[in-house]
Amino acid sequence: MERVTLRTDLPELTNDLCDVIRLFLGECEITEEPGGELTVVHTMGREHVVTVGNARATAALTPVGTDELENKRLRKRAAKNAVYQAMKQATGRKPPWGSLTGIRPTRLFYEQLAAGHDEETACRNLETLFDVDREKVELLRDVARVQSGMEMPGKDDLDVYVGIPFCRTRCSYCSFAATDLKHGGKLTQPYVEAVTREMRLVAGDLRRKRVRGLYIGGGTPTALTRDQLARVIDCALECFPGAKEFTVEAGRPDTIDEDMLRMLRSRGVGRVSLNPQTMCDETLQRVGRAHTAADIERVYAMMRDMDFAVINMDLIMALPGETLDDVKYTLERVARLAPDNLTVHTLAIKRAAALRTEGYTADESAAQEMVTLAARAARGMGLSPYYLYRQKYMAGNLENVGYCRPGAPSIYNVDIMEEIAPIAAFGAGAISKWLYPAARRIERAPNVKNIEQYIARVDEMAQRKRALWN
Repeated sequence: MERVTLRTDLPELTNDLCDVIRLFLGECEITEEPGGELTVVHTMGREHVVTVGNARATAALTPVGTDELENKRLRKRAAKNAVYQAMKQATGRKPPWGSLTGIRPTRLFYEQLAAGHDEETACRNLETLFDVDREKVELLRDVARVQSGMEMPGKDDLDVYVGIPFCRTRCSYCSFAATDLKHGGKLTQPYVEAVTREMRLVAGDLRRKRVRGLYIGGGTPTALTRDQLARVIDCALECFPGAKEFTVEAGRPDTIDEDMLRMLRSRGVGRVSLNPQTMCDETLQRVGRAHTAADIERVYAMMRDMDFAVINMDLIMALPGETLDDVKYTLERVARLAPDNLTVHTLAIKRAAALRTEGYTADESAAQEMVTLAARAARGMGLSPYYLYRQKYMAGNLENVGYCRPGAPSIYNVDIMEEIAPIAAFGAGAISKWLYPAARRIERAPNVKNIEQYIARVDEMAQRKRALWN
């Protein structure tokens, strides 16, 4: 692992500048101590000046107004851009998203439109200001076009998320606060008791709110027994009735049978997510999945027969051992199924993932080819990109994109990814958010991630939420 020395006149921006450095170097040790293989120096006088070896870049001191929050944002942007330009010179590399390190790049596109620019000018400005590839700014434009046709949330709207942190097996790329049934199966019933209690403790405070999206996620919610999951769903419907959209992640075919699907349909679930990640059996076995591609196709047919309104499928690009031909094969099999939504993830190996301890690193150029191929295939299926987000540790500094057929974007996904509606989130590791648009501020109430701690402290978790929105 490369060691980098960073010196800056704005130590409060250290983490942001480190994010930019990692765009070029990947995971590396960054410290203030001298002696790194690479030294990055950021000074601020009449302008931001950054040197990296013999490379040098500058940026103007942009803050000019009386709004200190806006000035702080512009100051950070200028410093990051200067570090980016110097790193680009020093390494000879050019990341596809340029200097952008944030999760939600769509915000910058909307920022351009809000300033009165048309779409083409907004695209050019993002290319110029942040060195974003043309392909990526056009992707942002296409996402914004689909979102512009959606009904936006009103002041009394919110979304509800219920997390079920159990899976049949744990995938090697997974970093979620979830456990497999072999190690955590004894906790499923106490967890159901806890999460239904948390919902009931909080529901009264939200009785005047309208629910846009109700989302039961995980983990794998269908890893619970049919009766356990039915109890969670019944409680959610009782506490938060009238959702415009109701989604359950039924992601693993080894947790699905006809009885489970009938239970979901009988309770008004309109959207389900069946997530193969790949249709290559060798890869599925390699990453720890306990099913085959044929199982995916069998369960998909059952879902179609039961007339769910929308079926989503998730894929991951750059999985261990996968080639471009493997991805082509997966996309061909998925195209024959014709899902209503397709979410294309780029592999992100976070600290809690087994792949990280195994030392796996994805080939960045191969990841880029795979993502490009998947985007082309999605459009070939008649799907359009409707939401996008990025994560740390993503192969090739790429992105995750949700595609949908006309009329089938997920309200919940857009609300959450764009942070345009509050969310009441229940379960271990769930994070509730309350929005203060006038102050451009979001406040959060996170639940503890550890399942046993969550069960023991569920009343405290409920109180955190009540304090957040009261």
